Amino acid sequence: MKLRPHLLAGIALLASTEPAFASLLSGKALETAANAISWVVLVFVPAGAIYLFWMLHIWPERIAQRKRHPQKEAIHALCLLSLFFGGMLWPLAWLWAHTKPVFYRAAYGTDKAPEDNEAAAHHLGPSASCNAPVTAMTPVASAMRERKEPI
Repeated sequence: MKLRPHLLAGIALLASTEPAFASLLSGKALETAANAISWVVLVFVPAGAIYLFWMLHIWPERIAQRKRHPQKEAIHALCLLSLFFGGMLWPLAWLWAHTKPVFYRAAYGTDKAPEDNEAAAHHLGPSASCNAPVTAMTPVASAMRERKEPI
């Protein structure tokens, strides 16, 4: 038989090897390392998974804020609902955050929401806050003050 020399060589190699150990540590050091790894797995991995789950679910809301989407409050609500429905609504929120609001553009002439008062005051500096002089009113506000209807 041709397999006989190879079989005898394989048996000789198996007999001449030493037993292998799965770890470089032994005894008390192995128990300490296993205990530390178990605490990491039991505490930090679930905390990191919850944080990652949360960041993933508020991602459409951040996209909507960055794009100044006029329906960002509704997208925010859909993101929160998605947390309670196991993420099934998340793709809808993500798609909604990426779409252009066609009807909003038809109604208001733009597809971007106006900036918030706080954000506008932050960008314009301290003179644009509520302590601005009365002479810097808009034409609508001045017409309301004079009891006239704006045109």
